[in-house]
Amino acid sequence: MKSIRIVISLIFSLFSCFVLCQNPFPELPPVFKDDVVGRGDILLPPDSLAILLAPGNEESDYPWHATFMFKNDEITDTIENVGFRLRGNTSRFSQKKSFKVSFNTYETGRQWQGLEKLNLNGEHNDPTIARSKVAWDMMRWAGVPAPRCGHVELFINGQYRGLYVNVEHIDEEFAG
Repeated sequence: MKSIRIVISLIFSLFSCFVLCQNPFPELPPVFKDDVVGRGDILLPPDSLAILLAPGNEESDYPWHATFMFKNDEITDTIENVGFRLRGNTSRFSQKKSFKVSFNTYETGRQWQGLEKLNLNGEHNDPTIARSKVAWDMMRWAGVPAPRCGHVELFINGQYRGLYVNVEHIDEEFAG
């Protein structure tokens, strides 16, 4: 009798998750298109950028006020008043930094393309700038929930910073 209750409880839990949880494999919004490399621009006051990148500030999580612009063959968007900061662990001390863009830091509840945050990973340990993208794509192909991602050329205050992987931030929106 006890094992029947456990089985019924397990079936109900799984059914509830499939009915009530968000789709673990949502469609790819234009920001994660595979057939084109988008362009991401970050604009922030030069003195803010200097402080953000200054030696000794590598561990800071302060979200600097910035404007985020994104363009590819399908969309062109400008989002003002976003939070922009360093992210990662070892990348904070590397030449090619990784960054986090938070669309809801200064405007609570705001999203862009269904995202509250976007990671811009410099992939400083990967000269191909492809390993993580391929791994996450393979996981999704195999039926394992994984963040959506794409490639983007990153410019900060008009200066080209390199090719980056733009990755969906894993948070409550992702976990649903």
